Amino acid sequence: MKKFFTLIAVALAATSVNAQEIWNADDAVSRSYDSENRLIVQCPGAVQSTVSEGIYSAGTADGPDTSQPGTLTSETITGETASMKISVVSTPNNLSKKDIEDGKTLEFWSVKGGEGSNEALTTDDCDPKLLTAVMPKGNPTFVYWDYYELNSNGDEVFRVGGTEDIFWTEGKDMPVKGAYILIEPKAAGNLTLGIYVNKGNHPVYVVDAATKTILPASSINVKFYYQNTTFAYYQEKTTNEFGEEVVVEGSQKYINEGTMPDDYIIQHTNGETQNRPALGYMTFPVEAGKTYYAFNPKSQLGCYGFQFTAGSDGISDIAADKAALSDKIFNLAGQQVSNGFRGIVIKNGKKIMQ
Repeated sequence: MKKFFTLIAVALAATSVNAQEIWNADDAVSRSYDSENRLIVQCPGAVQSTVSEGIYSAGTADGPDTSQPGTLTSETITGETASMKISVVSTPNNLSKKDIEDGKTLEFWSVKGGEGSNEALTTDDCDPKLLTAVMPKGNPTFVYWDYYELNSNGDEVFRVGGTEDIFWTEGKDMPVKGAYILIEPKAAGNLTLGIYVNKGNHPVYVVDAATKTILPASSINVKFYYQNTTFAYYQEKTTNEFGEEVVVEGSQKYINEGTMPDDYIIQHTNGETQNRPALGYMTFPVEAGKTYYAFNPKSQLGCYGFQFTAGSDGISDIAADKAALSDKIFNLAGQQVSNGFRGIVIKNGKKIMQ
């Protein structure tokens, strides 16, 4: 009896473990309208923090002046379920002196999609269905500096950084600022991350923070659309009997789908490339207790949300439980007894006389 209940408990636990957990970034977005009926988008749950590591307030195009430390402000949106936590980080560049004089303020987020505006990941082809992407600001770098230089007219122009060295490459420390997604699994499984790639001709990496290595392309599955309202990135066209150009029915190719290309440029998945923003899903395995970063090293990476599925299907747990019980003996009350017990016992699920 006890064994029977134990197996039921394991099976129920397996059902719970395999439940899909979904977080939609749209839950973090608040929409309102001003007096002129213009849409105002805010992320009221975002948390601000100050970034100072690797940040400098002066330098030249060749590098920062490390004697002059600086600061930036980051803002983070957190999406969390029972088994998964992600943090979408936005660190916009500092404002120039002219921007400040003009009364401008830092803009941390923009959004893509949303109700009535290219609801890209809510079509029948999309699973999970995710409505809105939050788009952070700033490139993900491990060092940042801003400076002024004179242009050909003698005007002082505000600049940020200046060399390719500021961008992340494998083996470097994790980004300290910019647009990136921090992934912190509480259980092992598969994470489907809904993302918006602002620059489709730049790579998208998922990095193991401990080893500073990029996850193998072969371990990542992708399914992507190009940004438009009809989702087709290729259409064969012909001229009908009335001289009108029409799309050949069935010729539309709607998605890039397959394994992440070796160069991590998602548009190369099916060999047909358009230099356009892309949106869709990356699915990859994660381990409990590890930390991962997802980002585009030279541009912004937006986040629609995620779906997490635990890696264990529970069958192995039940098998292990059975194996552990195989040499144990129970009386009719479900209590474990010794091998010397005399009478009717239960062994391997069967009643026997011992």
